[in-house]
This record gives sequence, C-alpha cells and structure tokens, in this order.
Amino acid sequence: MNPRFDSRTAPAVPAGLTELLPHQGSFELQNDQPGKVHNWHHHSLDEELFILRGSALLFWDAAGAYQERDCPAGTWITLPAGTVHGSLAGPEGAVYMIRPRDGRTAETTFLADGEHPHPTPVARESAA
Repeated sequence: MNPRFDSRTAPAVPAGLTELLPHQGSFELQNDQPGKVHNWHHHSLDEELFILRGSALLFWDAAGAYQERDCPAGTWITLPAGTVHGSLAGPEGAVYMIRPRDGRTAETTFLADGEHPHPTPVARESAA
C-alpha cells in the first residue's frame, strides 16, 4: 500500500492555540459532550490541562480523601504523574487541552470498578 496525498487549504491556527504547544511534541485537544465521565485513572507522566470552553468537574484521591473542583473555561490544571483522578464534563460539555510533560505521550491506566478509591460523581440535573 502507498500513502495517499491530497491538496487542501490549511485552516488558520489561532495564535492562542499554538501558545499551548510544548516546546517540542504535541498535545491532545479533547471534546467531551455534556455529562461525559472519564472514570478513575492515572498517567505515567505529569500532565497539564487547560479548559478552553465549557466546564469540567475534576475529582481525585488525595491520600485516601475524596477531592473535587469545578473547573470553568480558563482553568489551568497541573496533575502530577500517578495522581488517581477522573473528570465529568459540565452541562454544556467541555473542550480542553491535555499536555503531557515534554509533549510526550503518557500511558493512561484506568482502574477496574472494584479498585475505585471513591464513588464516581454523576452529572447533576440542571435547574430549569
């Protein structure tokens, strides 16, 4: 098999987006629909997250204690490698950047249901 090549007009990349890139390497741009849960897991590398649009509830285990924080657009999150955590997209969803240390690819390990350190939060009904 051979690669296929097509010519297309490249879209403009906003300066604000290129500023999120690491010195070398890549980042992931994530789009979560409202109520999307990334259940309890941890990463092999430090990671930074930046909420670009919407919001997310970040939850984590801190030495056996459950912690959580609502993170609206504009929130920069630094997660040390090995932090057992998860997230829940807000009622309008969440678009965010995930940047592993040095732009490398982190290994993600999801915990089996019986290994969750705390119950997983669920989406709250919005007030009508």
